[in-house]
Amino acid sequence: MGMSVDAAQITVDQMLDIADRELRRLQLAQGTIYWHCRELRDFADYCVQNAIQIYRPDTGITYFFQRYGMDMTDPSIKLNEKQRTTRRTIRFLDDIYQFGCARRISRHDYRVPVRYASILENYLGYCAKNNGAAGTIDVKRTKLKQFLCYLDGRQVDLPDITASVVSDYMTTLYRYKRSTIHIISSVLRDFFRYLYMTGVLKDDLSGDVPRPKIYVEESFPETWTPEEIWQLLSAINRRTAVGKRDYAMILLAAVLGMRAGDICALKFREIDWHKKVITYAQQKSGKINALPLLSPIGDAIIDYLKNGRLDSDCDNVFIRHVHPYGPIASSSTLSENIKRYMRQAGMTIRKRKVAHSMRHTVASTLLKDGVPLMTISNILGHDTPKTTIAYTKVDIPALRRCALSYGERRICRDDGTIT
Repeated sequence: MGMSVDAAQITVDQMLDIADRELRRLQLAQGTIYWHCRELRDFADYCVQNAIQIYRPDTGITYFFQRYGMDMTDPSIKLNEKQRTTRRTIRFLDDIYQFGCARRISRHDYRVPVRYASILENYLGYCAKNNGAAGTIDVKRTKLKQFLCYLDGRQVDLPDITASVVSDYMTTLYRYKRSTIHIISSVLRDFFRYLYMTGVLKDDLSGDVPRPKIYVEESFPETWTPEEIWQLLSAINRRTAVGKRDYAMILLAAVLGMRAGDICALKFREIDWHKKVITYAQQKSGKINALPLLSPIGDAIIDYLKNGRLDSDCDNVFIRHVHPYGPIASSSTLSENIKRYMRQAGMTIRKRKVAHSMRHTVASTLLKDGVPLMTISNILGHDTPKTTIAYTKVDIPALRRCALSYGERRICRDDGTIT
């Protein structure tokens, strides 16, 4: 197995040596490595000046307090950029102290270690052959890349995985939300079943993956008020090509509740202008969904196509406006654009997935208007109303009053009302 850190004896010099190794192993960006090294040098000087030889759980916290006069563990304190940089490096060291290796905490993609690459691709291919949705496979790829990078840091080969290794990895997820840990544990369970089925593992470790229970009313998704949506849309400069594009895309999210990935991937052939219907295959589930092409949305799309969209052979309705003029590479682009307009409008950004919160808003608004849960489920493109409950739990009383008309499907009229 990999390195085992003895918390009672590890020295500061050992920690710094491991940190140097981990910076190289994680293949971080040069700029990230630079500021980590700068912060590590400052930390090393502090330890020398204060005759600190053994690294302990509170060493980094004490260092931060001595340097800035602040408690880095206090979430109510607002840190400047320099202080946040120091805190990131201390957390980097603390991860090494607790888990024996560092974790890659960034928005950048994990790189799959070469020795695990073929098995990962074989597993994802197996999922695809068994009707796994493209969106689900992407989630599995992302979560397993993270797990495999952890194994690489511990120098653990796949056949040598034990319940103890699994437990140690799950411990590293303590900063994640319960719902995220739930997803990761589900992915690991399925992956371990595959490894056992194909003979890579001698024992089926799927049962050794802890799985946090998710309570329906445990957390409430953020939603938008009509005034906030109007404030956001008003901040978009619709005289520019990008503004015309973003306005139409945000309308699809705010009015119809389409996922960001489905909006970015929307094709010309999926819009029936004569019948005023958008029919598309959802990226997450592969399920076909049909939504009304309301007049404000249709007008916004036409304005973009006639007066904003650049010449491109791309089949997507919405494209990049920087070279190459092709598909929008990531669904997160829409959320980032929304955040930009929120800042321009002087609005507070509370959540990272702001585009998805509009989907919650559509669901909760329909529920408050008395629309049956099955109808809301159909509009959102869910397989069952059980999935929709998570989107409507912002209004539990209305949800409890809602009659589940499973055989009824309502139609959204051109003025946006439901009949």
